[in-house]
Amino acid sequence: MKYSSQQSAVSSQQKRTHCIKTIICLFILICISSINIHAAERRTPNGERQVGSSSPFDGLKNTYSGVNSLEAVFHQKIFIASLKKERTFEGDFFYKRHKGFLWKYRTPKVKFFLYDGQYMWQGEDEKPFVVKERIRKEKTTGTFLDLIEDIARVDELFTLKQQSIDGSLEVLEIVPKKDSTANAAKIWIDKQNIVRRIEIHEFTGNINTIEFSAVKINQGVEDRLFIYRPEKGKEILEK
Repeated sequence: MKYSSQQSAVSSQQKRTHCIKTIICLFILICISSINIHAAERRTPNGERQVGSSSPFDGLKNTYSGVNSLEAVFHQKIFIASLKKERTFEGDFFYKRHKGFLWKYRTPKVKFFLYDGQYMWQGEDEKPFVVKERIRKEKTTGTFLDLIEDIARVDELFTLKQQSIDGSLEVLEIVPKKDSTANAAKIWIDKQNIVRRIEIHEFTGNINTIEFSAVKINQGVEDRLFIYRPEKGKEILEK
């Protein structure tokens, strides 16, 4: 019975992982693109932004080679369509090129999603186990995990649907070209080229909104964050 309940919990975590991968990689893409997102901008005589003819994906691909790390605090709201309820979460996000990423929740429960370049680790403080899933490179082609290390393919996977201005913020609407957990996404970027909000519309009808603060790019992230260290009393369930 214990094993069966753990398997059920693992299955539930796997479903959540698909959504987490989507969010993480969209954030990586968007933060990086925001560095040079306005490189092709022009301004009208009254100082307003005017969208250039170049795609922001061009700037993304040109600048990604110089981005080695990202760090941010996030506040997340998920509207669950089936329940017609909204849930809120807060936590920290870390990414380092060739090392992996850590998506760590602080509230309402302490839990994490850690990708170390080979394995995806998932755990919660209240759970007596940690899930370890091997990520095989040959099976990640065309997925969001593949995109982390293969940013040059971004325009093969996403289409820029619309680029507009909302007050002092620039808004990008993008859609995936292939089937994924996300049907569409909107991104708000401020005048300092910092991503302030992402809104992801999932195929389930759920709406996932994430607001970021304290975004740091290339300010150093320690390698130890991307190494899972066994926790006392925690069983490792390997897929």
